[in-house]
Amino acid sequence: MSGTEQGGSQGLKFSMSRLMVTILIILLIAVVAYQYGLQQVPQGDSSRTKRIFGLDKAKSNILADIYSDVDGDRVADAPQEAARWIDPDAILFSYVAAPNSEAYEKAWRPLVDHMSEVTGKPVQYVRFESARDQMLAMREGRLHVTAMNTGNVPEAVCLYGFVPVAAPTKDDGSQGYTMKIIVPAASDIKTPMDLVGHSIAFTDPGSNSGCKAPMVLLMSDFGLEPDGDYHFVFSSGHEQSIAGVASGKYEAAAVASDMLDRAVARGDIDSSAVRSIYESEKFPAAAVGYVYNLKPELADKIREAILGFKVTDTSITDELAEGVVGFAPVSYKDDWALVRRIDSHVSADTKSTSASNGG
Repeated sequence: MSGTEQGGSQGLKFSMSRLMVTILIILLIAVVAYQYGLQQVPQGDSSRTKRIFGLDKAKSNILADIYSDVDGDRVADAPQEAARWIDPDAILFSYVAAPNSEAYEKAWRPLVDHMSEVTGKPVQYVRFESARDQMLAMREGRLHVTAMNTGNVPEAVCLYGFVPVAAPTKDDGSQGYTMKIIVPAASDIKTPMDLVGHSIAFTDPGSNSGCKAPMVLLMSDFGLEPDGDYHFVFSSGHEQSIAGVASGKYEAAAVASDMLDRAVARGDIDSSAVRSIYESEKFPAAAVGYVYNLKPELADKIREAILGFKVTDTSITDELAEGVVGFAPVSYKDDWALVRRIDSHVSADTKSTSASNGG
C-alpha cells in the first residue's frame, strides 16, 4: 500500500472515530436530559403543565353508550339477552397490572383457589404489565375477574365494563386511604397556602394520591397553580417521597396515608420526622370485580367468593395495607365520587373552592 493510500485510510479511520465519539456524546447528553426531565419538569409555565397532565380537559366518566344502567348505579348492567353472556370454561383472574407481577401470581394463589372452590371452575392467573392491557383484555373476553387501582376504576367502569365488587377492609371495618401532604417536622410550612414559592415532590404522573389528586385539589380548593405558585419534582415512588421528606431532601411531598403508615410500621422513618399539613377525603382502595357480561349465576358466585374470602394468615397480607382482613362491598357511585370529581375537574382559569364530594 502506498503512503498516500495509507494516509487516506488512516484519515478515514480518524474521521470515523471522531464521528462515533460525537454520536456517543450526543446520545449521552440525550439520555441525561431525558432522565433529568423525568425528575424535574420545566418551571414557570402553568398552562403547559396542565396540558402535560391532561388537566386542561375534563373527563366526563359517563358510562359508554354500549352499556345500560337501569338501576342508576353508574355501572354497566348485565346484558338482558342470554346470548350475550359469557360462561368461560376457566375463569381468568389478575391482580392490579404491574411491570413485574410474578410475585402477585404466587401471593394471590389463596384467593384463586378459593374462587375455584366456590364457582366450581378452574381459575387461572394471568399477568398484565399495564392497566391499558388489563382493560382491553376485559373488553375482549381475555380477563374475567380482576383488581384495578383506585384511579383507573372510573375508566374501567365507563369504557370497559368493569363491575367493582369489593375493596380491602380492616378488622375495624374501615376501608380506603387518604392523600396527605407531608413536610419535615421542623418546616415553616404549616398549611397548603404556605407552599407558595416552595417545591413539592410528586411520585409519578400516573399516581392518584401521589400526583393527580394533590395537583387538582391544590388548584380547586386552594387556588394554587402548578409551576405558577409552587414547583414540583418527581420522586418515582411513595417510599422515596416519604424518605425524602424525613431526610429533608424534599420540602414537601404528596403520599398515600397507608404507605406512610407502612413506612412508620417498618421503621423506615420515625413518625416524628414528618408532619402532615393536609389530608384529603378518603379514597377507596383498589377494587376487585368482574366484567359486566358474565353469566349472572357465575357473577353471583364470584361476588360470593370475593366477599367471603379471609385475607388473614395468607400470602396476600403482604400485598395489602396493614390490618386488612378481607374484602367489603363497595358502591362505585358513592365511593368513587371524589375520584370522579378529580377526573372531571376543569382547570381552564375556573378555580372552585368547593369541597363537595360531587361526581
